[in-house]
Amino acid sequence: MQRPMLQIGTHPVEQGHYLIPTKEVLRLMDAMSRIVNNRLPGMIIYGRPRLGKTSAVKFAIANLPTQVGAPLPILVANCNAYRVPSEEKFFLDMLNDFKFPFPAKRKPAEMRRQIVNLMLEKAEKSKQRRIILVMEEAHRLTELQYNWLMDIYNELDREKVSMSVISVGQEELLARRTFFLENKKSQIIGRFMTHEHRFYGIRSMDDIKLALTCYDSPEISEYPEKSGCSYTDYFFPDAFQRGERLAKEAKALYEIFTDVRKEYGLSTSFEIPMEYFAFTVENALKKNGVHGDQCDWISKNQWLEAIRSSGYIESEVYMAVAQGG
Repeated sequence: MQRPMLQIGTHPVEQGHYLIPTKEVLRLMDAMSRIVNNRLPGMIIYGRPRLGKTSAVKFAIANLPTQVGAPLPILVANCNAYRVPSEEKFFLDMLNDFKFPFPAKRKPAEMRRQIVNLMLEKAEKSKQRRIILVMEEAHRLTELQYNWLMDIYNELDREKVSMSVISVGQEELLARRTFFLENKKSQIIGRFMTHEHRFYGIRSMDDIKLALTCYDSPEISEYPEKSGCSYTDYFFPDAFQRGERLAKEAKALYEIFTDVRKEYGLSTSFEIPMEYFAFTVENALKKNGVHGDQCDWISKNQWLEAIRSSGYIESEVYMAVAQGG
């Protein structure tokens, strides 16, 4: 097979714009599918920063309709932080995220009605009378904002349309639910926080192997489309042809990460945020492949350098300091 000829800098690995179905992504898809199939009102997805939650949710959203076997309207909104939250800002942000055109000046009640109408239209077109709302950075949501979400939920319910709200955020999201429990805010928990899903990073050698396999497999990481060329094949065509695969490096890479953690006194449980793992693989492919030093294959020292260049070490050290470890 002839290697595709691409302009340097345009490959997804070089741009960092790609999604791979890691073990955690597949777990997340299963959890989201249960919420949808059982018509449950809400779930929180939480984990430490840089784990790849946002990318995982994007992958899950793209594949969820196929997974559940039905067209499914899914809207995504980002929760912005404000010193003083207001209905106007909250609804305006949602309409912006939904790419909905509207006059600059509108009253909050009008904007809420527009959001409800938009959701009703999408739910009715899908024939499911369902709407999925994904709230990113949901740990920023206050009780006020959850109450405004509840108004939308109740209006849809009166029209016999059910809404499932999937809140995605950092670990503070779990603390937020605990706060609502302690303050007897059962109406918020019952609608939006009845189920939880903890999102993890790479935690084992098997996790590393599965992730690396995605780079090797043209069924998962083919580029350009219909080229039959995987990411590994593109950056190391000769090595790939003679049978080299990134997945074979899983044990060595696990050991290098473990040694680096020991070197810097990182005593927390082994967990590599997906963002830094991806940076490591990208560094190894770009620096040592055909667009870089044109090495025969990736050595242990080159993997170590790829880890050091990823920012992983600094991130883990700062995280340990912040947690008092």
